[in-house]
Amino acid sequence: MELIVFILGSLTVGLALVALIVPLARRVAQPLPVAIAAIGLAYGLATALAGVTLSDRALDAYDIWFVRQLALDGNTLLYVFLPPLLFEMALAVNVRRMLDDLSTVVLMAVFAVIAATAAIGLALWAVSGIDLVACLLLGAAVSTTDPSAVIATFREVGAPRRLLVILEGESLLNDAAAIALFTLLLGIASQPSFGEEAAAILDFLYSFGAGALAGGALAFLVSRLFPLLGRSSVAETSMTVALAYGSYLFAEGLLHASGVVAVVFAGLVTGSLGFIHMGPRSWQSVRTVWAQIGFWASSFILLMVAAMAPGLLLTLSWREVLLALVVYAGAFAARALILYLALPALGRMGLATPMDGGQRMLVLWGGVRGAVTLILALSLANVSHLGDDAQRVGALAAVFTLMTLFINASTLAMVTRLLGLDRLSPADLALRERIVAGAIQRVRQVVSDLAAQRVLEPDALAAAEAVLLQHHQEAETQATAQGAGRRIPFGERLRLGLTILSGQEQRLIRRAFEDGVIGPRATNILRLAAERTADAARIGGRAGYELTADGQLRSSAGFRWRLLCLRFLGWDRPLRRLIELRTSALLETERVVRELDRFAATTLEEMIGGDAARNLRDLMAWRLERVREEIAYAWLQYPSYLHSLEQTLIVRAALRRERQEYDRLFNDGVIGSELHDDLMGDIDRRERSAGAPPRLDLTLAPWALLERVPLFRKLDERQRRLIARHMRTLFIVPDQVITAAGERSDTMYFVVSGALEIRGGGRPHRLSNGDYFGQSAITHPLRRRSTSVISLTFGRLLRLTRRDLRQLARRDPGIEAVIRAAVGDPESGPPPASGA
Repeated sequence: MELIVFILGSLTVGLALVALIVPLARRVAQPLPVAIAAIGLAYGLATALAGVTLSDRALDAYDIWFVRQLALDGNTLLYVFLPPLLFEMALAVNVRRMLDDLSTVVLMAVFAVIAATAAIGLALWAVSGIDLVACLLLGAAVSTTDPSAVIATFREVGAPRRLLVILEGESLLNDAAAIALFTLLLGIASQPSFGEEAAAILDFLYSFGAGALAGGALAFLVSRLFPLLGRSSVAETSMTVALAYGSYLFAEGLLHASGVVAVVFAGLVTGSLGFIHMGPRSWQSVRTVWAQIGFWASSFILLMVAAMAPGLLLTLSWREVLLALVVYAGAFAARALILYLALPALGRMGLATPMDGGQRMLVLWGGVRGAVTLILALSLANVSHLGDDAQRVGALAAVFTLMTLFINASTLAMVTRLLGLDRLSPADLALRERIVAGAIQRVRQVVSDLAAQRVLEPDALAAAEAVLLQHHQEAETQATAQGAGRRIPFGERLRLGLTILSGQEQRLIRRAFEDGVIGPRATNILRLAAERTADAARIGGRAGYELTADGQLRSSAGFRWRLLCLRFLGWDRPLRRLIELRTSALLETERVVRELDRFAATTLEEMIGGDAARNLRDLMAWRLERVREEIAYAWLQYPSYLHSLEQTLIVRAALRRERQEYDRLFNDGVIGSELHDDLMGDIDRRERSAGAPPRLDLTLAPWALLERVPLFRKLDERQRRLIARHMRTLFIVPDQVITAAGERSDTMYFVVSGALEIRGGGRPHRLSNGDYFGQSAITHPLRRRSTSVISLTFGRLLRLTRRDLRQLARRDPGIEAVIRAAVGDPESGPPPASGA
């Protein structure tokens, strides 16, 4: 057989095999990695015992030599399969959410890897007589976990999204941490003197840092290429594949840094920032393709490494096999230390997501090792610096990995049942009963309509309804048998309704992004806010939902450094873009909340009851009022911008609806492909002619802002230019204290845009465009202020000090007269009615 035919045939058989293993794993009720590892291990044992492989039977001597030269050892597998595997995992991580729980993720990923390495290495060293560095290398190799089965279980039982993000972050970062630590220990093993150990540590720090910078920088550069690809999802996906392998090769080959770390950071940057520059529908296509690539990579890598493992296992004696129990005990003891001591300590400080007892036990038992551990095990066996210990520690690592697969992973479903995590809560059971009842009622109506249209016999209709009725009664019986009463407490039904509403909100946001209604940046903000409110609802009910939803509206995270850029560097782009995103998010939130209110009125009532549905509608009305209040504040600040933005959104919505109508006509066969393409091209041209969304004007020049204060309109142009030289502008953010009660000041403020509130003088008083405050600083500069002024929104103020007013008076007494008349100077008559 020719070599190329053999390679293609092997690839074909491999693809077919991993495809067939998927239904096999479901049939035997085992996780997919367990089934793959079992088949790979069986093949490896058979060939090892027989002393012959398929290639020996199919190829001639020269081709066999060639195949062996290209043998997939540990290093080759790292190059071929690890970059796509890690990149796919990194794309799925929500970086913004992970940063909310960074301390927990670092503890579960980095410190857990270090703890496991130390615990396993020291325990094995104490009982085996193997060199300490070799034992620590073994600990680093087996310290990385693959909690994919635990994550899938938590998704099924509806665990908080925050907990899933932590586990996803652990799954990703502990691979990078373990491989980096493994590389450090390899350097120490090859350079045993103290001075060389210090050099190895410095090399490790360089390798990690340079790898992170290289991966992040390459991902940033590639993201700038996405707009040049014409919104082609196939081209953008191809570019991400090139990025995954390119970042690994660039870091390893040119920088001599960690390729693993480079791939991880390249994936994180692409998943959190790079997708912003893709087409609206491209990101979903990219994720779909990468899910397939990740499946191939993880399946092939586990299948091939499991097939190679028997060659290592057969080198162990029975006494050495028992040492694997020491490795097993040390690994899970270290994980228990993190979960039951370190994590609760962080929780008491408010730095970690709480886990109940069942969740913590499932995470402990789910510390399964996978393909990456097996690769490192094969690499250990080839480390020449370890001498005779290389084969032993490599084989022990392989035995331990297979133990976690065949003991922990295979029993994960049973442990889930024993912990009660697979059982529906009473509220979920009640929801199930209501959904079944409503669905069957609608199906019965469809059957009746169908019978009327087709003039079915009454006996046939009666038989169909009898089947539906029996199904309904069986569902009720099952729900009752599991403890689901029809009278579920109001609080449980309300919490359930909030969970459903939160899921619906995330669906609406995702659909709006896919339809091109909102951009990826605004989508990221809205998605993050929706996930946070969903977690708050699960933990704190309605009170937690309200607090988080209101906090999202008032949040000013990231504004401080952007404001400093504006004030001290004159660079307004960061702040301008952030305000534009916040405004777009507010407008989209208003639409989403209105949709949620309709959903609560039409769909939720039959699920959670009328009283709970009315409560949620009241909650949506409160939230809609708060959002509209923030939008009204935005109109006070930037009326022309909001007007242009809403016009743009209306035009885009109309074009989107038109596009959907043409797609529907094409899918229904009303119009052909040529006409459809012509109509779509016309829409594309109109979209381009409509232009990009308007840009916000943050002009802070006093001359430009003076025109917006009615008080100064009575001045002529020369006087306005003169006063502009003595005015200073101030950009304000929400909740900023402009003046505080009890302080002395010599500054008066004029509101150009925004909304503020005077507090402390009885009932709060609102200020908006054209108003002014702090006039006592002009008339009585030594008097302490009796009230405080707080900004409610972003805005812009003009400041005038008493000293500046005296200088203006010397140059033009008319300007002083206008200002003193406005502030109510006794010598100049009463103030105007609009004064504040």
